Amino acid sequence: MVCWQKLQKDVFDEAAMSTQSTSSPSSDAQLMMLADAAWMHLESHSLDKISLTMVADQAGVPMGLAAALGGSVQRLVLCKMAALDRQAVLETYGDIQDAGAVSIREKIVEGLLHRFEIYTPYRGQIAMLNQSVRTHPELALRLADQLESVVRRILVMSGDSAEGMRGQIRVKGVAGVCILVGRVWMKDDSPDLAVTMKALDQRMTQAEEWGQSLRVFGSGRQQHEGDADQDADLAGRYGVDND
Repeated sequence: MVCWQKLQKDVFDEAAMSTQSTSSPSSDAQLMMLADAAWMHLESHSLDKISLTMVADQAGVPMGLAAALGGSVQRLVLCKMAALDRQAVLETYGDIQDAGAVSIREKIVEGLLHRFEIYTPYRGQIAMLNQSVRTHPELALRLADQLESVVRRILVMSGDSAEGMRGQIRVKGVAGVCILVGRVWMKDDSPDLAVTMKALDQRMTQAEEWGQSLRVFGSGRQQHEGDADQDADLAGRYGVDND
């Protein structure tokens, strides 16, 4: 009888442990919980004022696990931004698929504008990051790299291969447009971001003009014939005439 009771207890304990392990969040889910918590704190605290302990407590994740998954508050903030960028790109991709025949330029503008829409509820966090980069050059580099990454995805998704030296220049040029338009967006209180849209369109036109003068979209004598044909096609779809 004692042995049977012990066997029953062992079975019940095993079942409880199995249920607990299957119901607990995965490491990926816990990482996003930490990223969300860090992002929430960033709305009202500068990056230097947010500790990993604060983030772990907010997320309900043990401190040791938070350190293993997150490493630092900065990494968690960048993780959250990567998730927002992924959301912006995938939603834009869906819109592009449903839009039918539209120009590359229109697709790129749509992708950039939608990214601003995704970040609109988080202007407080962006303001804090803008303050932090003044004293954290490494953060500035990481943010720039992340911006170029999402811009490259938007360009490629829109039909611009973004390959080669001139493709890299186009990526950096569009990333620069985002930075300049971002200053307008921070103050844009219109419900449909009309002011941001106007600034984005103007800056894109200006970038296209610079690209034409610098032959970023031109054929270029030193380019291979295949690259020249591709750039000529891209230039036409961007609304830029080749020489």
